[in-house]
Amino acid sequence: MSSSTTESKLSTIYYPLTANPAGHHHLLLAESVLWNFPETQLVVFLLSNGLHPDPLKQQQIPSAALRLNILQSALNDWSDPKKSLPAKIAEDSGIHLKLRKSNSAISHRELAINRPLRLAEHIKSFSGSEKVRMIVGADLLERMLNPQIFTDLDLVEIERSCHLLLAPRNEVEIVTILQHLMKKRGVTLSATLIKTERLTKNLQRFFLISSTIIRRAAQAGHDLTTFLPSTAVLQLLQNSLYVKTRQPFWIKNSNLNELQLRCHELMEQLDEAAKQLQKLLNKRKIQKQPHRFSVVETSTGGQIAEGFTSCSGASKHFLDGRILYSQEAQKKFLRRSTFADSSVSQTRAQDLAVTMRKRSGADWALAETGMAGPPSSERRSKKNGQCHLGLALSSAVRYKCLEFNPFLTRKEHQLLFAIEALNWAENVLQN
Repeated sequence: MSSSTTESKLSTIYYPLTANPAGHHHLLLAESVLWNFPETQLVVFLLSNGLHPDPLKQQQIPSAALRLNILQSALNDWSDPKKSLPAKIAEDSGIHLKLRKSNSAISHRELAINRPLRLAEHIKSFSGSEKVRMIVGADLLERMLNPQIFTDLDLVEIERSCHLLLAPRNEVEIVTILQHLMKKRGVTLSATLIKTERLTKNLQRFFLISSTIIRRAAQAGHDLTTFLPSTAVLQLLQNSLYVKTRQPFWIKNSNLNELQLRCHELMEQLDEAAKQLQKLLNKRKIQKQPHRFSVVETSTGGQIAEGFTSCSGASKHFLDGRILYSQEAQKKFLRRSTFADSSVSQTRAQDLAVTMRKRSGADWALAETGMAGPPSSERRSKKNGQCHLGLALSSAVRYKCLEFNPFLTRKEHQLLFAIEALNWAENVLQN
């Protein structure tokens, strides 16, 4: 909606929002404003067209239509305890949230403009006899010190026509920055800090959410109802937003060296291998087939367990994980005083798997033992890059030997061993 005579008759506060995506933290900030300024009759969300005037904020984001739908549904659900976790917490605390459809609106004004729209332009369009009240993050004050982001004309308009309602951000020293703006940019801004402590502590914790955190949670496959009201979650999932695991632009423009880039690629492969195994185990669980497992690792140092337990819902299947790095630890685990075999061998891998299955009570157990390196002229062993895998099932013990280029780095070997271990386990269980 654009500015209207209806809005002008109300005590209105404006809230510029990119909504990438809108989450509990955004709505909770608007809620805080209603608690801080009870005379407020309307909170207007100014939805960004996605073209950000700050050159440091450029990024690809979902279409305005998608962001608008998610924001609208989030607003509709916000005060409903059945659809909003903060509303449920508020109800349990004996309070009712104030932000509702009746006192909120979304401005479509910026969506009709095919260029970045500056904050000062918004202020000018809504200004009247009184200063426009605008919600902004306190960190915006720091960016106002940069003339490439806020021009002199921008600051003059903000000084003349706006009263800033500042949301606390990253321990920003507001008084100090306002003084710097007066000395360095020649403006004295009118501002009030939003007191978020008016809300109960169990609601304040939602301020720790950010759009970045939501996007990462979506990419990790986590339950998103902690971050957004339920209908918004459904819309986000139905449109498969933020689920891409690769970010080519970031990789190409990073300062990572060749090894770091390679390890980044391998970690993505490990993540995918873990997800595929979990998908199979979910299916086996539904079919009431054995699915719970444990892991013993030596040379991978926990990469296998870390890869799988990074998946949301891993606890449905993963029971236990051990890193038996030294020979002494392996002797104690296997209850042996000496070893006739090599630590990097078929028998060691199989013995570790069988013992782990019995000790943990798992349906099956995966064991890995190998030599990750790095290669060294002082090491006599020729097994660098070699890995032995054991998989103990209820009726059999399976085995596989892996051999990679012995001159790869230690980290590459560890990741490759872990990837192949998860892929192999999935293949054995599948067949």
